[in-house]
Formats: sequence, structure tokens, C-alpha cells
Amino acid sequence: MLGNFLLGMVIPIILGVWILRRNFTILILFYPLGVAIASCINNIGFNYFWNILPNTHNQSFAALPMNLGVYPIAGCLMMYAVIVKEAKPWVAILVSAASLTLLEWLAKMMGHVIYFNGWNILWTFLSYLLPFVLAYGYSKLLRYTK
Repeated sequence: MLGNFLLGMVIPIILGVWILRRNFTILILFYPLGVAIASCINNIGFNYFWNILPNTHNQSFAALPMNLGVYPIAGCLMMYAVIVKEAKPWVAILVSAASLTLLEWLAKMMGHVIYFNGWNILWTFLSYLLPFVLAYGYSKLLRYTK
């Protein structure tokens, strides 16, 4: 659990805040959205499609550090690339989804993630793609991006 806490929450938050320190509005707007979406997707996923180590009585507890760290920070960094660095939105979305998918694939290969009920790496990619598309749509709704 300490590994989940350090790698999933502490390190991503420190790096994300350091990168976004001059663009704190991006954190304020997109971090809560990332936490909400990650929590919803993981709560469904733990009941039907995947499990992560360490095994706990409440599986969403093991993913809490990731729900509060790497997932929302990844969304903030994707929006930073689109808003500040003027990256093409679909490129940023695809690169972000592919990056998280690669991290999860590595965790799966090391035995820290277990799929069941037909879940696979393609579904994982789509489960990361959807939140990034929603974050970009949210920015359009707020008229925060072009």
C-alpha cells in the first residue's frame, strides 16, 4: 500500500504542482473533475473488471492514491499541454491515454493489476480516453480553450 501511496499519489502530485505552479487555475478547474471521473470509473471497474494489489476488503481503497494522484494530475497535464503549450487537443488526448495505458500495462505485467470478465488492454485504453475527452469537453464548456 505504501507503494500505491508514493507512486500513485505523492510523486504525481509533487511533479504536477511543480509543473503547473504558474498555471494554478488549471489545477483548480481540472483536478476535482479528474478525481470524480477516476473514482466513478474505478468503483465500477473494481466490481466487474479488474483488481489491484494490495488486496483489501474495500478494493477502491487500494486505488484511492491513484484516484487522488496520477489520474487527475494526468488530466491537468493534458489540459496544460492543450491550453498553455497549444498542443493539438486530439494528439494530447491520445498521448495521455496511451501513456496511462502503458503504465497500467507495465503494472499488469508485474502482477499488480488483474483483469477479469473479458477486460483487456484495449478496454483500458478506452477507459483512459473517455475521461480525457470529457476533460477537454469540460474546457470547451467553460470556454477555457479555443
